[in-house]
Amino acid sequence: MTDGARLFGRHRRTLLAVGAILLAGAAGAFAPPPEVVGADPGESRSFAAFASAAIVALAILPYLLWRGAMRPMTSIVLAGVALTLGVGSFSVNGYADRICTARYANTAVVVGTDLTSLGEAYRRENPDLSNEDLLFDAAGVPERIWTERSIGRCKALVSGTYFLWIPFLVVCLLAAAQAAPTTILSPVGWRAAAVQHVGTEATTQYDVFVSYRHEGVDKTFATELVSALEADGYRVAIDERDFPANSSFLEEMERCIRESRYTVAVVSSRYLESGNTREEAVICKVLDLGDRKRRLIPLIIEPVSMPAWLYGIVGIDVTKRDPLVDPFVKLKATLGTPLADGDQRPQT
Repeated sequence: MTDGARLFGRHRRTLLAVGAILLAGAAGAFAPPPEVVGADPGESRSFAAFASAAIVALAILPYLLWRGAMRPMTSIVLAGVALTLGVGSFSVNGYADRICTARYANTAVVVGTDLTSLGEAYRRENPDLSNEDLLFDAAGVPERIWTERSIGRCKALVSGTYFLWIPFLVVCLLAAAQAAPTTILSPVGWRAAAVQHVGTEATTQYDVFVSYRHEGVDKTFATELVSALEADGYRVAIDERDFPANSSFLEEMERCIRESRYTVAVVSSRYLESGNTREEAVICKVLDLGDRKRRLIPLIIEPVSMPAWLYGIVGIDVTKRDPLVDPFVKLKATLGTPLADGDQRPQT
């Protein structure tokens, strides 16, 4: 694994949070301000960028500081709240455009909601006139019909809500990604680095965990491999022997991968036949690409096309005739020295 990959894995949550904040700020800066705002467009864009970034930062700061906060259910709730606020702000802005703006001479003008005394009198005399009609009769001067205070409120409402859906959408997408377990979205979660690299921090109990297809030749090869490795002093984990009878298969497999220095995958057409085996899902969850190249050893027992999740890993091909190096010797050389004899294997 490169230094850059290690750095990203270690600070993934912080980098993703900073990325979300920058994305919201950039989107707010590029969102075109309403025509009726009338202020310097640069000032409006700057305000939208700052406000969008601040909203995202405030929303995700607790989860950035508190590692246990971003649980799946909490993420779902946050995504729902952010989506609701985003839709609400978009609707409010549309409502503000309808009641707070009118057109005069093909130009959008901010009007108010409270009438002046002159405006009230004119409205009583002409109850059927629309805001645009009133503005036209006022020669395009809204202060003649609406109070300056209500015009100011409308201007603030229009200019302050046109971009609000952007930060809420960013928060919603980030929280939804975190709430989606065991999918392509999970690596962008703020806890993914902890999930993927726990294997390097967990107590090492085994030299190797053997993953295989539970039938025929595959099972025979796996059991013989375990016997041969243990005869040479290696501590080997295999499901049929080392998984408690009342445990979850996937949880125990994940535990053994984390607690083993290496994982040996007995690769055959049967092992790869589904294209999305349980073994593949758990291995990819625990070992990122860098850890797979370092800790995963494919033992190829029949000619197959290697899938994408094993791409770039050489492996050991036991099907070759007259190999330069005996496959079992090569495997032991890759595994290195067995764990110290003083370490105790966990009882199951």
